[in-house]
Amino acid sequence: MFQSVRLKNIRLTILSLIGVLLFVTICLVALRGRAADTMEINGETVTLHAGDEADVERFLTSCGYSSPEFLFQHEITVPKNWNDIYTEYNELQRQQGFDLVPYKGKAATEYEYFVDDTLNASVLVSENRIIAAHVANCDGREMRMIR
Repeated sequence: MFQSVRLKNIRLTILSLIGVLLFVTICLVALRGRAADTMEINGETVTLHAGDEADVERFLTSCGYSSPEFLFQHEITVPKNWNDIYTEYNELQRQQGFDLVPYKGKAATEYEYFVDDTLNASVLVSENRIIAAHVANCDGREMRMIR
């Protein structure tokens, strides 16, 4: 009888430890995979939260574009499989603190703005967070970092 109770206690203890380890592992993975909610731009900490068009405009203003003019927005899906163009584009994003890899296969909204006589800005938002941004000549021939 005592042996049976001891075995049940040992099994319960082992199952409890496995449960705790599983919970801690899930928490660590979730925290590690979470991207930063802010970034440093022009010496200031800027939020990457973007729930609407006004938030995107504030982001562009903090990047030095004083009066961005909204052009359009549309829904996209970040491709799961990348060609060389997407790989190069993500490298540009990584240089300025973004990374599209966690968003492969996910829906996003692209906001397009006219920011000066020769430049348009494009900002990608997913799950109410800015995940990528760049400026390009109005003819689309040259693309560079947002700041």
